Amino acid sequence: METETPLITGRYQTTAREYLRRAPALNRGTRFSNGFGVLALILAAISLPDPAPVAIELALAVALLSGYYCVPFTWLTLRSRRAQVEQPVDVVVDEVGLHFVHGLAEIDAPWEEITRLREKHDYFLVMAPYPRAYILPKRAFDPAQLEAFRLLAASKDKLAHD
Repeated sequence: METETPLITGRYQTTAREYLRRAPALNRGTRFSNGFGVLALILAAISLPDPAPVAIELALAVALLSGYYCVPFTWLTLRSRRAQVEQPVDVVVDEVGLHFVHGLAEIDAPWEEITRLREKHDYFLVMAPYPRAYILPKRAFDPAQLEAFRLLAASKDKLAHD
């Protein structure tokens, strides 16, 4: 299949530690974390003036709204699948979307399914409908490929800077 733009290719390898550091950002702002975070805030307001339930519910709300609630679960998963997580990942980007090859797994993220692409200092968060979100380090691309990726993502109206 021919594309209008040349293929943008990259390769990266993520460590378990790096993935664990980025996990809260993948979960921050999701419907789950926002919905249950607001619910915990409402429960805290209802529990006033009793300090113990208010403190617990506020802590839960902060963990949910910040995305840090997922760290223990991510750590347990990474602990059992560390070798799999740390395998090299090849990524190909074109007019259709992003295609990841990670070990024996292949994952497609078409542009129409990507809700937003958040650019951070040294990586991108590719956000798609739950449970699909991907960390894409900028180091995966050489400078020309990185700029081509930004331009393509912007042309698809997906790129957001945080």
